[in-house]
Amino acid sequence: MISKKTFGACEIFLGAHYGAARIESNVPLTELQEAILNALYNINRLTGRAVRKYLPDMSELNLEIIFEVGVANGISFYYIDDETLESFMEKINRESPHILDLICIIRYYKLRNGVRRALRFDYYFMRFLFSSNTLELKVFHEKGLQRIDVEDLIKILVENINSEFAKRGISPIKVKYPQSFNA
Repeated sequence: MISKKTFGACEIFLGAHYGAARIESNVPLTELQEAILNALYNINRLTGRAVRKYLPDMSELNLEIIFEVGVANGISFYYIDDETLESFMEKINRESPHILDLICIIRYYKLRNGVRRALRFDYYFMRFLFSSNTLELKVFHEKGLQRIDVEDLIKILVENINSEFAKRGISPIKVKYPQSFNA
């Protein structure tokens, strides 16, 4: 059961971030958050071919890449599957959170002679901060070799959110002030 008190926010969150993006949007907050959650749900379902579309440089490495995104609730994260998506959509429609914390685990497998061998995974924490017409995204790389740049991860998120907006007939969002940090 997802608690109303902490849904969307992680009670213990890291301080220094590795990348940030400021995004302007005139979309109502509830609709923006619904689009973000649907985009994250779809990222969890990306196939290897779709991942290569976003990361063409990685396709030469003969890796299978799998994204697993979860949304925070207190000190836990819930993988965004059908049930979690539905539960969070109901909560967003009742009261939109001003913070949405996520975990993104990117799993890598080396393919050799049809056999998958697990490599070190990357663990990212992401925080969406919502205000009137602006949304700020902060990305923290927690663990792993960081095979995917923070900027590329932000680009994947924005492209998937814009794909959701296109389905709804809403104009796309654009990253206005991307920043990178080596914290």
